[in-house]
Amino acid sequence: MEEIEGWDPHPTRKNIYIDQKTGLLYKRVGKHFEMIPQKMTESKELEIFRKASGLVAMTSRSWGRVAPPSDQTLGESHT
Repeated sequence: MEEIEGWDPHPTRKNIYIDQKTGLLYKRVGKHFEMIPQKMTESKELEIFRKASGLVAMTSRSWGRVAPPSDQTLGESHT
């Protein structure tokens, strides 16, 4: 089996690879990969979705905090 950066070949299956970041199984189709449907916990599904979409979840420590003030130019009137 050929070595592909970021992917580990499945120990017993041909054309099946394991994503090193998520540990999920993918099938090699031509030059790309297709995810194989797998049973996952709801939290694992959400974690994968957040990583894929770039969504950053708000932590419980940041709830209720006010956003930092925007930068203001010096000499600008504040009244």
